[in-house]
Amino acid sequence: MQILFDECIKLQDNLLDNIFLLSKCPNLVTLIEKNLIGDINASLLYIIKQLPEEIKISLLPNIIEIMKNLDGKTKLCQDIILSMNREWLKKNIWSYSKYVFDDQDYQSFGIFMYLFNSISDELSQKLAILALESDDEDVREIGQIYFDLSSKI
Repeated sequence: MQILFDECIKLQDNLLDNIFLLSKCPNLVTLIEKNLIGDINASLLYIIKQLPEEIKISLLPNIIEIMKNLDGKTKLCQDIILSMNREWLKKNIWSYSKYVFDDQDYQSFGIFMYLFNSISDELSQKLAILALESDDEDVREIGQIYFDLSSKI
């Protein structure tokens, strides 16, 4: 058992060393983007989560696209986003994600409401107001639920 444990520690150390080396490669974002097409390996998302902030910011449009697909990687994408600087997210995440809301998709509004609740009340409220203005009854319900819960707190 101890040997197995030691081997796991060694593998993790090697992974971290390799991620550090990768983060120094000038074409890393392009390389990752090529691998974020089609069936995406969740291990790649775990690697992205450990990369420096500026690389995650460069990949944010890709992460948002993957997150909204509800294919089992949504939570991991949310975790990547939430690993970023909160103040930066408060100021910038809306501009990266607002196009998603044009589709008036109930699932997308739900995914982003969960994410925005973890970032700031202002973002959640902004999304809830947008949801209330939707033509889609299900999307409006997300906004209503947000304000119903907010009034009880």
